[in-house]
Parts: sequence; structure tokens; C-alpha cells
Amino acid sequence: MILARRSVASARHWLRNQQPRRFDSHAAHHAAPVNESFGRSFYVAVGTFASCFALYHFTKSSQDSESQSFITRLIQKWTPSEETWEQRNAIHTAAAEKAAQDRHLFLSRAPNEVYELKSPESSFAPGAPCNNIAGFKPDLSHVIAHYEQKNQKIEEARVARMQDGKVVSIYD
Repeated sequence: MILARRSVASARHWLRNQQPRRFDSHAAHHAAPVNESFGRSFYVAVGTFASCFALYHFTKSSQDSESQSFITRLIQKWTPSEETWEQRNAIHTAAAEKAAQDRHLFLSRAPNEVYELKSPESSFAPGAPCNNIAGFKPDLSHVIAHYEQKNQKIEEARVARMQDGKVVSIYD
């Protein structure tokens, strides 16, 4: 009994994977004769071969006259000369050297010993002005005098550099 069950299971698996049978026979029906052309790909292949052959003969230079081909002359006509490349390279090198000099200048600068106060009154009188008591305002005249003196020294140094004929940067 067990042997019969095994054989039925394998036969069922074989029938499931078998192609279904078609009972319609096409042997009696033949398709009508069709006039077939070469197709688009044939003409594309022949055209490609012909155009490559023509391009080769058009671009090759004649060995008798030792002249260059039309395409080589066209490329040389639109290629910049060596002097143009030398000028471009010189300008680029000068700009790169100037940028490197500026970078070294900024990186070699020592950090400030003191912090510049953008608005010193806010540091000395913290809080909103509406919360201060009447008449409360610290005396900042010595702070104002210090910054005026500092700005005056910077302006005198700038004017002295201008009188010496040195180039003055707008960042001074």
C-alpha cells in the first residue's frame, strides 16, 4: 500500500510539470507566402559601413603632398596656441601664489589678547533698559575715551602708510 502511494505521488508530480496537450492540429493550415524585405537593420548596417568607408577616405591625408587632412587642419585651427596657454598658466600661477601669500598672512597672525566689545554698554549694564532703576547708568566715559584713542592711532597709521606710497588694503 505504501509503495502504491509513493508511485501515485510521483506520477502526480510528473503530470503537473508536463506540458498541456493541444488537440488542434496546424498541419493542414499553412500561412500564405509573404514577400519579406531585408529589414531596417540590414540597411542601417550597410549605411554605417559605407559612411565609415567614406569618412576614412575623406579624412586620410595624401602621402604624396604630405599635407594634413581636412579634419586635422580644422582641429589645429580651433586649438589655442602655446603662447595662449603660457599666458593662462602664468596668470593662474600668479593668482595661486597671491592666494597662498594671503592665507599664510592670515594663519600666521596671533590671536587677539582681548575681546573687542561691539556694544560695551550692554556688558556693563546687563538686562533690559526698562528694568533699570531711575538714574542708574554707569559712567562709561573712560571706555569711550579708550576706544576713541585706539581708533585715532589706527587712522594715523593708515594715513602714514598712504603718505609713504605703500599699497593700502581696504581691510586695514
